[in-house]
Amino acid sequence: MSRAFIPSLFVAASLALPLSAMAFNTSTTRALNVRSGPGTSFRVVTVLQPRTQVWVDRCTSGWAWCEVSVRRGGRGWVDARFLHPSVRGRVPIVNDRRRPGGPPNHGPWPQRPVGSV
Repeated sequence: MSRAFIPSLFVAASLALPLSAMAFNTSTTRALNVRSGPGTSFRVVTVLQPRTQVWVDRCTSGWAWCEVSVRRGGRGWVDARFLHPSVRGRVPIVNDRRRPGGPPNHGPWPQRPVGSV
C-alpha cells in the first residue's frame, strides 16, 4: 500500500460518515430558550438550564442559530452565541434563506419533531 493511499482512504472514510455522526458536543452558558425553528419568531418549546450538555447537529449560515439535541431525546433550535465552546466552523450549515411563498429551507435533512427538550 502506498503512503499516499492511506491518507486518501482516511479522507474518503470521513466523508462517508452520516451528518449526524459529525455532531458537536457543547454546553449552554446560561438559561437558554429552545425554539421550534431558527429565530425568535418561532415558539419556545422549553428552556435549558446553564451548563446543559447538548449535541449540535447543524447551524444556520453565519452560525447564528443551531439545531441541538439533548440526552433525554428532545431537540430544537438555540441562539448559538450562548453555546460554549463555540460551534463556529465545526458543524454543517443549513440553507436558511427563505423560499418565495414558503418557510425557510432547512436543507436536505427531514425536519424532525421537536418534542420536549
